[in-house]
Order: sequence, then C-alpha cells, then structure tokens
Amino acid sequence: MGFLNAVYDLGNKQLSGIESFLQLPLQPGGKEIRVYLKADNFDEKPLKILSVSKVDTVDFMSGEQDTEKWKLKYLYRDPVGPNASWKFTPIIKIGKPKKNYQNNYEDFAGHKDKNGKAISWREDTKSYFFKLKNKTLIDYEESGYFAAGSVDAIMNGLENQVGNIIEKFTENAPYMIVLGIDDGGHFLYPGDIPIFVDYFKEKFDNRNRNLGSNKSKGNKRCAMCGKEAESTVNLNEIFNFATFDKKSFLPALDENAHSKVFPICKDCFAMLSSGRERLDREFLDQKTLPGTNIWCIPEIIGPDLAENQKMIINQFRNFIQNDAVQSEKAMFDGLAELMNANLVFHFVFWEKPKGKAAQELVHLMIEDVPPTRLRRIEKIWEKSLKIVESKKGERLSSAIKTIYFTLNNLGKDDNERKVLKDIIVKTIGKILNGEKVNVESIKLIFVQKFSQLLHPSKEQKINPYSEIKDMFLVIDFLSSLNEEVNK
Repeated sequence: MGFLNAVYDLGNKQLSGIESFLQLPLQPGGKEIRVYLKADNFDEKPLKILSVSKVDTVDFMSGEQDTEKWKLKYLYRDPVGPNASWKFTPIIKIGKPKKNYQNNYEDFAGHKDKNGKAISWREDTKSYFFKLKNKTLIDYEESGYFAAGSVDAIMNGLENQVGNIIEKFTENAPYMIVLGIDDGGHFLYPGDIPIFVDYFKEKFDNRNRNLGSNKSKGNKRCAMCGKEAESTVNLNEIFNFATFDKKSFLPALDENAHSKVFPICKDCFAMLSSGRERLDREFLDQKTLPGTNIWCIPEIIGPDLAENQKMIINQFRNFIQNDAVQSEKAMFDGLAELMNANLVFHFVFWEKPKGKAAQELVHLMIEDVPPTRLRRIEKIWEKSLKIVESKKGERLSSAIKTIYFTLNNLGKDDNERKVLKDIIVKTIGKILNGEKVNVESIKLIFVQKFSQLLHPSKEQKINPYSEIKDMFLVIDFLSSLNEEVNK
C-alpha cells in the first residue's frame, strides 16, 4: 500500500468534478496545431460547423504555465481503448513528425497500396484523417452534439488544409492536433466550449456507470479508505497493469468477479486519478532505461507530514522539471541529494507494449527506498570507477545505464535481449532494495559472450576493449555492493 498511499497523497484535494480526471495530452516542449472551426451559435446544442477557417501552430501550453488551467482548456483524457469509436475530446496526438514531406502527407491523406497506388484516407484505416472522422468526430454528430453535416464540413476543410498542416511540422518535437472554435479570430479550446464540456461529462459519467463493479448489488467497501459506497470502480481504471486478464490472478478465475479485486469509491477514484496524472507529469523518468518508464514517487513518513511533504515534493519536482530537463540528466541524478530522515522513495518500472494502448506491463515495483541507501550506492559506484579507471559519470543513473548497456549489448536478437532485460531489471531492483545480487550468474553471462565480443559480426558495431572493461566495472560494482549488504 505504500505506493498507492504515495500516489493518493499526490492527488489534489481541492479539485472537484471532472478536473481530477483530466490529463495533459503532451509533455512540455511539444507543439500543437490548432484547427479553427467556423460555427453558428457555438454555445448552443447542436453545434453547427460550417467550415475550417484557419490552421496555426503554437507551443504546447503557450503563455502562462498554469497546469491546472491548461488541463481545463484542453479537456483531455486518454481514450478508453484503441478500438473505441469516440474520444473524450477532439485532440489527436501525432508524435514526432517524419522528416519527409510526402510521408507526412500520406499519414494524413492516405498511404499507397502494395502496387504503389494511392489510397484515399476514407479507406485507409491507418490515416489520421480516417481516425479523426471515424474514431473521434462522428460520435459527436451521432449523439446529437453536432448538427447533421458538421463532420463532413470539418473533413472537407481539413482536406483543403492538408498541405498547410504538413508545413507546420518544422521541429523535431511531439505534435498534436486540437480542434476548437474560431471566435472572431480568437481560438477557443475544447474546455472553453460548453458543448465539448457537456460531451466529456456525459461520456465520463456513462462509462463510470457501466464499469463492472457497479453491476453488483448492495454497498461495497472501498479498498483504499475503508468506507462503504453505493458504487465503486476498480483500480485498473487508474493503473491498467495487465493483471486482471490473467487467469492465474486468483480473483480473475471468475470473469464476473474481477471487478472486485480492488474496488475504490468515487472520492478515492478522484484522488488517485489526480495523483496518477501528477505521477506521469512530474515524477516519470524515461531517460535512464531505453524503452522503460520509471516512476519515482517520494513519500514522507513521520511527524509534520503536510509541511515536510510539500517542501520535499516541491524540491523534487523542481529538480525534475528544471535541472533534469535543462541538462538532459536522468531523474536518478538528484535522488541522493534529497537527504531527509522522513523521506522514502517508491519505484515502479513499467512499459506499454506495442499495439496494446491501454495495458501497462509492470516489470518491477520497489517500495520504501531511503535516500541514504541511494547515496551509499553512488559512493560504491565512485570507488569502482577509480579501481577500473573508468571515465563514466559518477551519478546513480550512470551506474544503472552501464549495467543496462553492458548486458543488453550482448544480445544477438530481440528474444535474447528480452531475456537479458529481465535480468537487468531484477538486478537493478535488488540494488535499489539493498539485497545481494547473484554476481556469479552475471559473470557466467559475460564469460559465455567473450568469444562474441572478440569476434563480432559485421552488424555488431562494438569496441571489444571498451565492452570488456565495462564488464569488469559492473562485476566490481556488484561485488562491492554485496560486501556492503553483508556488513
């Protein structure tokens, strides 16, 4: 419960209504392409869209950096799943654009078939225009929020503007497209428009009513706060850890009972949702391990919780949002500096498998790691660097990265690297948890790969001397850590 309690404490108790469940669609540094919709009576239902009047581009959250304000303006929440025929708000995340104009054009207007013949976006299910119409906009019209013909007016306008949209991709940054209303040349975001707000609320309320745990009769006890509630939702609405679809997970043996695994009441749902949003925005490390997300959640224990928590979390957040971003440091570089007797960290290593937009695969969860332990790990790493005469960085992130790349570089193919990644994550987990590492098994892997290093294939662009030196560094470091554990 330490992890969940820490996430709960990150939640904003002052938020009410849908505010607790809103998310930012991009990270700072992104770009947004704004589509201005010409409409009649945009404060009335149904909204009649006449055309697309303008397209421009601005920095994500341009202007005042008030996160809560921008969350309300974007009115964004991740889709319920990849196959859903609707979204909570008319925002499409593009990611980083391709370098070639033609490739970007085809992503919107339609790709080519195997014979090189162009396919219209109306038949190309992978094109952004197809997804925008069929998985976002059409439901506004079918549910009565848009007047008949509005979606066709939008898509016709976008077709005419496709070249202008592609020309907006001028930076190597994540982009999104957001549809709003042209109010005399001023752009109104979805959260500024009553119809889009009402649509969001209806979809959100309907979805919560249809969740599995609401189908059972009688009051249920919240697994978080212990109070009885008329209706609850399950924890996988916040953390979809790919657990509830596994038959080996005992409560899930009965498909009708999986929603009772960890029921939470409406208030706890709001707090944990708000905490999860902050977790992804302020306490997420995506730099240390390639392809792996790492949450690092600070928790205050002991007296004066409120003041201590506010001070430490602000200090930690400032490092992540300023020092780490500006210097390209990993989040781990600042953890050992936060020396506080009442502070512990919780770590979760996870990833989103490709093709499964909603699922989150957890590799490792470690709770209650004090900064003093992290500082000791850094000191041992510094000594190993001197012994092996390595010039690698002295911070904790450098130690973790060296373990990762030294082992990962030995993988001949994806299957072998997948096995090695499991070993890497478990090794890092034992280090952070203050446990002994099986150094002999790591040595065995290295010995088995010596011949591969000394006789690399053409595809392997590695320096044998550098790799073997890193092996000795890793072994010395892990052995020294084990000695520390034995003390």
